Amino acid sequence: MVDAALVQAELPGVDRVSIVTRLFRSADLPSVHGLRSEYVTDRLTIDRVDSGDDRYLEKEALAADLPAFTEAFCRHIAGLAVMPNVIHAHFADAAAVAIEARRRFGIPFVYTPHALAIDKRRQGLGGAELGTRIAAETTAIAAADALIVSTRDEAERQVPAYGVGVAGRIHCVPPGVPRRPDTGGTATLVDRLGDWLDRPDLPILLAIARPVAKKNLAALVRAFAADPVLHERAESGDPRRATWGPVVERGTGGAGRTAGARR
Repeated sequence: MVDAALVQAELPGVDRVSIVTRLFRSADLPSVHGLRSEYVTDRLTIDRVDSGDDRYLEKEALAADLPAFTEAFCRHIAGLAVMPNVIHAHFADAAAVAIEARRRFGIPFVYTPHALAIDKRRQGLGGAELGTRIAAETTAIAAADALIVSTRDEAERQVPAYGVGVAGRIHCVPPGVPRRPDTGGTATLVDRLGDWLDRPDLPILLAIARPVAKKNLAALVRAFAADPVLHERAESGDPRRATWGPVVERGTGGAGRTAGARR
């Protein structure tokens, strides 16, 4: 998200971008999450809203904090010297906040859904809680001034499955990969792949997910490590002499480089 905001902040006609998120403090996490405002560039800041509960909360526990966060967010907006022209909400809970902000301040909002629940239900995933989530997503889709998704499948199949008219409001913007400046000979992670991988010259399987059991990263690793064909096509180590499991590095947003990880 920060990379996308950096690019957006440099676009002609954009004066400033603010990433607004929830403030929390935890002895197990970096103290930066407790800062009310974090400078990134002259045109980009990360602003953290204090809902009155500064505990770190798992995603499933955030719903109870949503009303307080909504009020705190609206106080944040009301205190700005210049109102934002648009709010971009990710996930249905953020859309609920944006709906209230639009009601109070007249600020339009764009909604980007992720991991839509109606598709999870079709696949037989999740439980009774999916009904509540689908209702929230339906409200968000119906209320948004525009929707931005990253795949044609979302635009043409998943979002229309909610039965809400989105013609003219939905736009597909495929995700990109940020270009990093040349390090000028400085060693990078790529240069050290041989420290962890048996055959670093082969293609690498990269799996990115939150570090929770239901993402089942270990099964993905086992499948590649145990299948002879997949084993020869991609770096996944030698299953005869390695114990396989996902490597998840804290502080990386749950990114786990699973293929080729030995432990």
